[in-house]
Amino acid sequence: MIRNLAAWLLGGLLLAACAVTPAQQQALAQERTTPELVLEKIAEDVWIHKSYEYIEPWGPILSQGLVVKDGNKLVVIDTAWNNADTERLLDLIDERVFKGPGTLIPTHAHADKMGGMEPVNKRKWVTLAFELTNEDAITRGLTPARDSILYSDQERGGPKSWSVGRVEFFYPGPGHTRDNIVAYDPKTKILFGGCLIRPGASDTLGNTADADLAAWADTVRRVAAEFPDAEIIIPSHGAPGDRNLLDHTIALAEAAQ
Repeated sequence: MIRNLAAWLLGGLLLAACAVTPAQQQALAQERTTPELVLEKIAEDVWIHKSYEYIEPWGPILSQGLVVKDGNKLVVIDTAWNNADTERLLDLIDERVFKGPGTLIPTHAHADKMGGMEPVNKRKWVTLAFELTNEDAITRGLTPARDSILYSDQERGGPKSWSVGRVEFFYPGPGHTRDNIVAYDPKTKILFGGCLIRPGASDTLGNTADADLAAWADTVRRVAAEFPDAEIIIPSHGAPGDRNLLDHTIALAEAAQ
C-alpha cells in the first residue's frame, strides 16, 4: 500500500508539472527577465552604468554607478549587480571609454554596489574601498576590494574625504548603511549619491535593513554642505535630479525616525 501511495504521489507531481504549458513557462521566464546592462554618456568624459537584478516581489531592480575618464586615468564607481554584468561593463568600458586598467571604488557593502568585484580584481584593476566597506563586505559574503581607504586616528568615527584623479570621495556618516560614501566630479558638477540619496519618485527610504535612521537626515545635510556647487545629483535607484533630491531625502529620513 505504501508503494502504491508513493506511486500515486509521484504521478500527481508529474501531472502537475505537465499541466504548466510551454506558453506559461515562457511567460514565467519573461516575467523574470531583466533588462540588459547599459553604459550611457551623460556629460563630457562621464558615463552612467545601469544594471538590473530580479528581486521578489518587486521584479527587476535598477542600480546605477558612474564612470569618469580623467585624461589617462579611469575611475569607476560601483560594480554592476553581479559578476557577469560587471564583466560586460568592463568590456563596454574598454570598447567605448578607455582601454586599460582603471580604479574601481564601491560606495558601500551591498550587492548592488559591489556584487561584481571578482572580475574587476581578476583584470588587475586597482580596487579601493572605505575601510568600513571592506569590513562589511566580508561579513556579508561579498568580495572585498584589494585595498582600503583607512581612517587616521584623528578622523576615526567622523567624516572623511579623499580623491582619485579629479573625483572627490566623501564619507559623511551613516545613513543607508554605516559605510555609505558619495562621489563628486567638480568638472561636471555631478554628485553621485549612491543609495544614500533617494530618487524624486520615491516616497520611502527603500532598503533600510542596515540603515541608521536617526543619523540619515544629518548625514545628507553634511553632503549638501560639503558640495555646495553640485548641480546634478544621481541616486542609485532612479532618475538624476537637481539639489532638490537632497532635500527630498532629508524629508523622507526625518519622517522615518
